[in-house]
Amino acid sequence: MTRILLMIGLALTLTHAAGAAELPPLDPAIPSYPAEPLRPDPATEKRIDALLAKMTLAEKVGQLRMGGWSQTFDLEEARSGIIGSLTGAPDAAANAAIVKAARQSRLGIPILLTDNVIHGFRTLIPAPIGLAATFDPDLVRIASAWAGYEAAAIGLHWTLSPMIDISRDPRWGRVVEGPGEDPYLASKISAAEVSGLLRGGIIATLKHYVGYGAAEAGRDYNSTWIPPELLHDLYLPPFKAGIDAGAMTVMAAFNALNGLPATANPRMLDGILKHDWGFAGLVTSDWDSVWELQNHGIAADGAEAARKAILAGLDMEMAGDMFKDNLAQEVEAGRVPLARVDDAVRRVLRVKFRLGLFDRPDPDPKLADTRLLTPAAKKTAREIAAASLVLLENHNDTLPFKPGIKKIAVVGSMADTPSDHMGPWGANGREADVVTTLAGLKARAPDGTTVTFAPGCDRECKDTSGFAAAVDAAAAADIVVAVMGETWYHTAEGASRTKLDLPGHYEELLESLVATGKPVVLVVLGGRPMTITWAARNATAILYAWFPGTEAGAAIADVLFGDVDPSGRLPMTFPRAVGQIPIYYAHLPTGRPATGDQYSSKYIDEENDPLYPFGYGLSYGRILYDDLRILTPRIGLDGVITTDVHLTNVGTHQGTETVQLYVHDLVAGRSRPIKELKAFAKVVLAPGESRRVELKVPVADLAYHLDDGTAVVEPGRFQIFIGGSSRATLSGMVVVEGK
Repeated sequence: MTRILLMIGLALTLTHAAGAAELPPLDPAIPSYPAEPLRPDPATEKRIDALLAKMTLAEKVGQLRMGGWSQTFDLEEARSGIIGSLTGAPDAAANAAIVKAARQSRLGIPILLTDNVIHGFRTLIPAPIGLAATFDPDLVRIASAWAGYEAAAIGLHWTLSPMIDISRDPRWGRVVEGPGEDPYLASKISAAEVSGLLRGGIIATLKHYVGYGAAEAGRDYNSTWIPPELLHDLYLPPFKAGIDAGAMTVMAAFNALNGLPATANPRMLDGILKHDWGFAGLVTSDWDSVWELQNHGIAADGAEAARKAILAGLDMEMAGDMFKDNLAQEVEAGRVPLARVDDAVRRVLRVKFRLGLFDRPDPDPKLADTRLLTPAAKKTAREIAAASLVLLENHNDTLPFKPGIKKIAVVGSMADTPSDHMGPWGANGREADVVTTLAGLKARAPDGTTVTFAPGCDRECKDTSGFAAAVDAAAAADIVVAVMGETWYHTAEGASRTKLDLPGHYEELLESLVATGKPVVLVVLGGRPMTITWAARNATAILYAWFPGTEAGAAIADVLFGDVDPSGRLPMTFPRAVGQIPIYYAHLPTGRPATGDQYSSKYIDEENDPLYPFGYGLSYGRILYDDLRILTPRIGLDGVITTDVHLTNVGTHQGTETVQLYVHDLVAGRSRPIKELKAFAKVVLAPGESRRVELKVPVADLAYHLDDGTAVVEPGRFQIFIGGSSRATLSGMVVVEGK
């Protein structure tokens, strides 16, 4: 079968082979919601008015509280109407009991049930950075729809995802949860995740608003300093894209932005989000971050923290008691207008009405398990996992495995640890469900091919006592698959690192394996770019696998054996050394570009260039680009730039290529990045096949922002680059005309 890739910025709809990736079934018990912005409608607003008129102040404050479930949770909290939302209930039966209790409250206002559905629910899909590596919004939408479907099956209404924080610092552990470094790609991923979750039956939360990924020194929760124009050009676009796709909730970030914590930042919450963009949904805090305003030094006590947060535009407090303990008194003292509380409650109720919670029956908890981990879900997870894998090196065409291979040695304890294939934030995923790399290779190996296993060391590779046995296994094999990287807890929230090498003694183990003279295929599990510079020079092949999820090992085997062509591309730049960070492709030019001269912008002990650039990845095909044509060499401000390029697969295998178009504004009112991604498309070419690929970019997409947030497109010359990564050199020129 084929599937159509519909991407903004593409004129040509390209088809490429798909396997099992299908949307979840349309289930009468699980609603689907349209991917469109939340807008107030008169009939619903009238119902909200009637409810507000009946509510006590305590009940209103209760609607602004998100509690955290624990084994001591008292259903009376839901029954009394003093809690509007709850996160973390363990299963369908618990959710059903909570919903029933809330319906028994005085006004029968339903409760919003939520959890961290970050990359799948029971059937885990690749970690978000792996989803971004697919460069395929259509696949991301399908993946997110399955996550939503399984979560809705146990009674959830809402997920505290996606995280769409742009980050250009892989020291920050939470890059694993995000879309990478580029605003264009991130915006496409954001819209796809939101629309997919809606199709699956739950609503999304865009987080963390805003600038959280720019934490100083990559240290989680740290301060961020972002100039206004960079905020609008880089960090805000994925949030706007998600809202336009139908996101109904936004989560304020932990960090202070330019000295003012995001939880109590009126310019960000009330100004840009609600006033400028017209966002009609609700804004929630992050975990207990209203209380943390005291640590930030802008609130003397809980009352001031609650007051500053709600007046800035925060509508709901997650897992804290600042609103519960202080908000009613602040209203009664006249320090917080009742109208602001009513507006916050209206936003919560608007979301509940939009979800149909007042009117629809809830799923039968007895049927929940029948909708989890289905064969269709696992097949889809396997295809998406394979599409997320990035082939970084393939010397001597070592991959895919050749038919004559009889002995495969798998080295590295991570090859058989399910949790390190699942990754962080595993929701309802279970280790027993996971296909590990070792299991996947054993299942796929043809008759006559043996797969042996030598752990070599523990999963953090601190104990080297198993090195000798691993080297012996490698020496006896035809090919070695070394599985190394970060454990699931080494890259996550609160997991910032100052060193990005393979942890522990992994590199020493890798050196020992390479020294055997046998071809060594390095499979890296992890959630961020690492400084694998030695491996890049010495390993025979490198497959970057991120955290692929439940079907991880099956997907890895699919690629290594050549059943699937590797098609993942890097959503972040890979540094050669930590000292290069922050490193990203869309940097500004400098007055003294790097040359051989001493006084130029360069290092004296390392190259400027990254180890691997943004957008990079190899295929088993060999794709050549030529004959770039600019079909609109002169274009007006309201026009669309049209280009096409000729691709040929000169290899002996089918090739999957992600064609990327970058733009550089040569002369502008302020210095502009040397390249900016503006369009991409995937195309599959058989050996010997050629094709022209057309890419389009609206001139409006060339805009940049001034300090006050005004977007401007200036006439002038724009250089167009097309290629397979941000290193694209094939170029042409467009002249934009007008005033």
